Amino acid sequence: MTRYEFNEVRAALAEEWGLSLHRGGDMGDGKHDGRWDSCYSKTGYVVGGHFPRRGHSYQRYRSLGDVVASWELTKVLAEKRRR
Repeated sequence: MTRYEFNEVRAALAEEWGLSLHRGGDMGDGKHDGRWDSCYSKTGYVVGGHFPRRGHSYQRYRSLGDVVASWELTKVLAEKRRR
């Protein structure tokens, strides 16, 4: 199992897809604790931006591995690690 760092996944996602990556608790606005819904906790990761064929929105993921698999970043990250 490959382990990923937050900063390398965020950079690859921005470079490949033009999307942003945040930790689940980063979305707080001072009034809320970062939860979008009562079933989500502050843990996890949020990908936001202009999604193909969907417009601007957000998606939540439980782990960085889920983000990498969903956005097909495995090859991009492997290439960056070789450099």
